[in-house]
Amino acid sequence: MNCYSKSNDPSVKSNNTTHSGNSGSYSHRLIIAVACLFIIIGYILMSGSANTQQAFNPDIFSTTRIVIAPMLCMAGYLLIIVGILWKK
Repeated sequence: MNCYSKSNDPSVKSNNTTHSGNSGSYSHRLIIAVACLFIIIGYILMSGSANTQQAFNPDIFSTTRIVIAPMLCMAGYLLIIVGILWKK
């Protein structure tokens, strides 16, 4: 009996499992892409002008730079972990 013929013998195991291939990988890639976008936006929000010898720039203590941007980066890193470990 070849491997392509159907058998009515109950002792012969059927290998009729359907593999969806990479259907789950799209959601993984989407989650990781969104996470990378979060990280990039977080670093952009953290960047900006700094203090110089001549002038003090109070913008370095803004809420966006010291609270929101690091939280956005941390959310991105955690989302990458979720994207990697996500089960179908």
